[in-house]
Amino acid sequence: MGKKFGFSVVFIGAYLVFVIAMVPANWLLDQVKLPNNLVLNDVSGSIWHARIKTVMVDDIVVNNVESRLSPFSVLLFNPTLDVSFGDELLNGPEGVLTVSQLTSEVRVDDANILVPANIIATRLNLPIDVQAHEDIRLAVGQFSMGQPVCGVLQGQIEWENAAVTALDEKIALGKLTANLSCEKGELVATVVPNNELGLSYRAIVKKGGKLSGNGFIKPGEKFPRQLQDALAFIGKPDKQGRYRLTL
Repeated sequence: MGKKFGFSVVFIGAYLVFVIAMVPANWLLDQVKLPNNLVLNDVSGSIWHARIKTVMVDDIVVNNVESRLSPFSVLLFNPTLDVSFGDELLNGPEGVLTVSQLTSEVRVDDANILVPANIIATRLNLPIDVQAHEDIRLAVGQFSMGQPVCGVLQGQIEWENAAVTALDEKIALGKLTANLSCEKGELVATVVPNNELGLSYRAIVKKGGKLSGNGFIKPGEKFPRQLQDALAFIGKPDKQGRYRLTL
């Protein structure tokens, strides 16, 4: 009797896994209420290997999103997705990451994402039109959601060969790097100060997405000459020759 019961459980379990595996990904997503600013187009595949042609968040488009669900992770009651997205021929974000703990505080591991710098520049409230060049790389070893923003965060933002074009002149900014961390539940980005701008800055993302930050620019020998005149709009330097930046 015990063996028959065990075989029955295994059979039913295997059958349920088979049924779930055959469920179309677009049907599953139809059962989920998505945020108003999130639009998914052309969803195909199954729960194990889903494909989404485009994902739109506000006016940002992410192309060719694919996710693969690990069957072993399901057996461990910790569904884990390997996600990839982007297309070298299309102007948009590209990257890979692993998402787990979908039933609790979502966790992201081994994220490596490239975002065209100009996508970010066009969303900044700048007094003049600025075109940003090259890609910004986001590398996150580990991130978990928490209160108010995060629980754990280890990562880095890197803008290699940073440059902008303003008033028909291209200005090289060198390499800019910021370390990411989570402090008291708030997301913190700290600019590595050894850069050609003489920039030191610490930005904080607080509850509700509120931003704050402060730091300095201290022009040195490598400071771009094209930006010298712009320093006057920031304010007056202190006794150490630093211009304060606040947000």
